[in-house]
Amino acid sequence: MKSQNYSTRLILSACLLLLSFQLHADQWYHVELIVFEQLDTITDEQWPQMTEFSETELLPDMKTSLIQPATIETLNNAASRLSRSSRYRVHYHNAWQQPVMTKRSAQSVKVHSDDDLIEGNIRLYKATYLHAALDLWLKQNTAPITPTNSWSDLSPENEEINAPRNPHLIESRRVRSKKLYFFDHPKMGALLKLTPIETPEAVRVDLEKLETYSLPTEAKSTVSE
Repeated sequence: MKSQNYSTRLILSACLLLLSFQLHADQWYHVELIVFEQLDTITDEQWPQMTEFSETELLPDMKTSLIQPATIETLNNAASRLSRSSRYRVHYHNAWQQPVMTKRSAQSVKVHSDDDLIEGNIRLYKATYLHAALDLWLKQNTAPITPTNSWSDLSPENEEINAPRNPHLIESRRVRSKKLYFFDHPKMGALLKLTPIETPEAVRVDLEKLETYSLPTEAKSTVSE
């Protein structure tokens, strides 16, 4: 039993140290995102059926080793110009700080507007270059569609038709830090900017605590003498 406990401590200590080293190595960024509706566009595009999102996404106001809240600052002028225009309506403007990790390790950050009209997430990751993947819905329609007949809720392509369908902005692209990026859609748009920053003080303190949890220097005998 003592040998098993010792092995468990070794594994736990190694995992904590690896996590600490990984978070120290990853570059942190100030992330700022604006999502807006385009009011003057006319399109006959058929919107897709909305999908559900994971409940494990990070939230911009969380305070963890993977995300920290931030002050909205870098895109204030852009948000003001959009708000003053009769062509656009800003639904979401938020900022946070996060490390950008590998594609395999990166987690999505939840995007949800106060007026409940924007729902989705953004996932930032690094391969050879930085990438941003947006998956956003403009919830213009919330009620199910009335079926075209009383005997089937499926289209000729066997797709469910008795479900809300909404504009869907889904796009992944390579990005660079300190540049402003525009993600376009016939009914909505998004502005994104990433700015490199130092690892936040709160995160550094937590990582230093992890590093002080060192491996045992000597194993004790589990055999009675």
